[in-house]
Amino acid sequence: MQLWSGKRERKNLYIALLFLLPNFLGFLCFTTWPVLLSLFMSFTNWSLKPSVQLEWVWFRNYVDLLSNDQFWFYLYNTFYFMLAIPFTVAGSLFLANLLVDSMLIKNVKKRFLLAVTIFFVGLMSCIMIFETGNKDAALFLGVLFLCATAATLWGSMTFRTMLYVPSFASGVATIILWKEVFNPYHGLANGIISQVLDFLGIAYNAPVCEWLTSTRSLLGFLPLPESFSNGGFGIGAREAIMFMGFWMSIGGNNLILYIAAISNIPQDLFEAAEIDGAGAISRFRHITIPSVAPTTFFISVMAVIGGLQGGFQFAKIMTNGGPAGHTTTLSYFIYSSGFEELNFGMASAVSWLMFILIFGMTLLNWKYGQRRMET
Repeated sequence: MQLWSGKRERKNLYIALLFLLPNFLGFLCFTTWPVLLSLFMSFTNWSLKPSVQLEWVWFRNYVDLLSNDQFWFYLYNTFYFMLAIPFTVAGSLFLANLLVDSMLIKNVKKRFLLAVTIFFVGLMSCIMIFETGNKDAALFLGVLFLCATAATLWGSMTFRTMLYVPSFASGVATIILWKEVFNPYHGLANGIISQVLDFLGIAYNAPVCEWLTSTRSLLGFLPLPESFSNGGFGIGAREAIMFMGFWMSIGGNNLILYIAAISNIPQDLFEAAEIDGAGAISRFRHITIPSVAPTTFFISVMAVIGGLQGGFQFAKIMTNGGPAGHTTTLSYFIYSSGFEELNFGMASAVSWLMFILIFGMTLLNWKYGQRRMET
């Protein structure tokens, strides 16, 4: 009986391995082999240029990178973009806490009448503003009134849907749209800012902000090395990409994870705290934040990994790595080294340095973040 059972278990094992074989072969061909090949290339001068003969250079690529000022500047750009991570995580948690309640007005008739009122007031306001020539202000106000109307009818589900739209929308199309928003002469961003400045009576020089063509930054006051080509204090291309990334990240998967985590918190805790006299801020601080700590830890780890790996798509479409390399990150540096300069040895070395950096920061985040979450 045991012999028959052993044969049947081995047969089931072979059948399971047969079903796993296609996936395993795909993993070997499209993951393991490219990784090992890139490790090999990082120790060579591998290039697609006909004039370059393949040679084994050992650690020369890594030494050249660590002594290259551009590499450190691009690493600085990568960390600069990651400064938005705490704001996106905190923003997702704050929005999720607001969107847990579905309806503010329970009565269907009252909710419908309020929605109709908001819609017609918004329509008349937009028409009046549009006739004055302020097209940007009319468009912006119209979007706000439409959101308010939909939220009145369907509650927070409307905002959940709207905030999650960037996650499944085409990334390239969204970035192109934001590129037009940041156009310094006819973009929506400068149009809204100029309308506000005109309303406040503040004089300004057109364009209000150069956005994607400016080398200024909010950390421009720091005494950085001259090789970093610091453009001075202000709002520039980096901030434009960070604003866009904040809008695309705050309502994405992080929001869904936080909504699920907050929904699983026992309501008895909130009711007991409310009976004891705790306000909304106290309940959020002492109940919600500690209860979603595991979710926050997971989101933080994934955000750090994504931040170190990201930046290519935004920079390639919006600024092409400029101005003066201020939006070039490590991932974009890999692309330019490999597919523009055809130096795959150097590109592979950058990739493995990025891997070491990501692995080290993930270990630190896991060690100290896990300890902080437990306390």
